[in-house]
Amino acid sequence: MINAVKPAIWMMIALAACLAVPIWGAGRSAATETIEWHGYEEGMNLSSAQNRSALIDFSTSWCSWCKKMDADTYSDARVIEVARRFVCIRVDGDMRGDLVARYGVDGYPTTVFLDQNGTVSHSVVGYKGPDEFLKDMAYALGEGSRPSGTKSTCLFGLIPLLAIPAVLVLRPKD
Repeated sequence: MINAVKPAIWMMIALAACLAVPIWGAGRSAATETIEWHGYEEGMNLSSAQNRSALIDFSTSWCSWCKKMDADTYSDARVIEVARRFVCIRVDGDMRGDLVARYGVDGYPTTVFLDQNGTVSHSVVGYKGPDEFLKDMAYALGEGSRPSGTKSTCLFGLIPLLAIPAVLVLRPKD
């Protein structure tokens, strides 16, 4: 009878171990979570309807740095958590030249952050790891200072263009 009890005990231990694995791993579910990506039109409509900031990821199928950003940055649990505060939009730069031109994309990957009104906050050109990218996300949400390596959309770059009419008016006539 003692020998018959041992297999039953081992069966109960094995069953307990099998049941414990899902419970033990429950707190680690972020690794299997992903960012919810939307197409451009759908994402912009959601951003407007929900009064939420948007994050537009411009990438291509051939871009190795885009793939690295997917593997390292967009799969990081902390980035996924903060990304829930944005409407995340993914654009294939090869397929949407109109949007590449509209947002001034000149390299891949490029991430464009929009505020709740659809106005560009800032852009990030090139790969950024999770720690640096989180700083950009915080800045776009108004919770941090401007990170280094961001492309400003400041209007000061337009000042030389504003001077052209004055130069034409003040130019001496021949």
